[in-house]
Amino acid sequence: MLQDPDLEKLAVESRQRLVQEFAETHADLRERSRRIPTSEAQQLADNMSCPFQIASLAYIIDMDGILNAREAVNLLSAELERLASVGEEVPNLPGNVMEFALAEGRWIEYIYGKFIREMEMKVRELANSEGFLEEDSPAVEKAVALIWSRSKVAETFVAPLVEAWLNEHKKSTSEDMLMFFGLAITKWKRSTLKGKLSHLQRRSQAFFRKLSVILSSDTSESATVDQSTKRLNELVEALGKPFDEMSIKAAAHLLVHIAPRKIGRGDKSAYVAVGAASTRGNKAEPDLSSPFDFLERDVLLAKRRPEVERKEFLMDRIGRVLRFLKHQGSAVSEGVERVLKELEDRLHLEDVPMEELIDRYQAEITGVSVEMQEEVAAKQILDYITIYSYGEVKE
Repeated sequence: MLQDPDLEKLAVESRQRLVQEFAETHADLRERSRRIPTSEAQQLADNMSCPFQIASLAYIIDMDGILNAREAVNLLSAELERLASVGEEVPNLPGNVMEFALAEGRWIEYIYGKFIREMEMKVRELANSEGFLEEDSPAVEKAVALIWSRSKVAETFVAPLVEAWLNEHKKSTSEDMLMFFGLAITKWKRSTLKGKLSHLQRRSQAFFRKLSVILSSDTSESATVDQSTKRLNELVEALGKPFDEMSIKAAAHLLVHIAPRKIGRGDKSAYVAVGAASTRGNKAEPDLSSPFDFLERDVLLAKRRPEVERKEFLMDRIGRVLRFLKHQGSAVSEGVERVLKELEDRLHLEDVPMEELIDRYQAEITGVSVEMQEEVAAKQILDYITIYSYGEVKE
């Protein structure tokens, strides 16, 4: 069983890893920001009415498949507005705005990327442990194990990151942090999260009180049970504080509590759950490393969506792959050809008149303006998926 010194030791190790990872990410973003197509970043800046430097980072975040460009711009702009509201406005000079965009873009990439993926895995494991609470007579031993499992996630994984965020964001409060992390964890709209946060706070306290009741049934005078009970009581009290005064530990536990649990078995793959067939190597999901891996997964998962929603979803995902290929030096027509061939191989498509399609699609792309080529290409790939993967007739 972990003790408080063990938790602190793990938290220190997490802080050290964060420093190294953030330094590497910052350097990577700076270098990549110098290589993005200036015309496309400027077009995005014009469309979103934001500084060129903000658009540049949003372009990279979009290309990495973290968030779409509009969502990234909204998050970067929200932090600019918060800084201005607390008297820490970023000077409206290209160098200052770029430094802000790099620093905040690094947070968006990390939280909406690596952090969310790891959080989902850790919460999936917790979901298995939490199942015992539905039993008629929950075991004290299981309650103790759950308390320390949740404490390990909250205090050694989430808390160091929360602490770093608060330290780097000038004059920020725990409430600001809860909104930033909460939006990434829940994927809700800002207004929805703000409206539900107080309810979630009370539910989190109720959860710990329920565990405390289970521990109170123990009559063995165990030191471990006493220590666990003390920890629960401290957490319930800390969670009762106003959001802008909440301690880092309590806020971290609240974030763990609001993280969505999978319906059904906690160890079940999200891809298996929606019925995606095994793709290769007897795996239930693609190896997610290249943009084509993600597109393969998205095509498999999108089939069950309503048609209108599916179209919007796939157009966004296809656009990201095309922009990635363009960033790597491929012309739009070359990108289309590569995507078609990749999907044919990965999805085991049959009877595809590939040469005929490529000739026709390239002629269509050549016949439109440069600004329209990417949209036309995305629609071509969507039609290809609809006809040859889903077996549906294009209207």
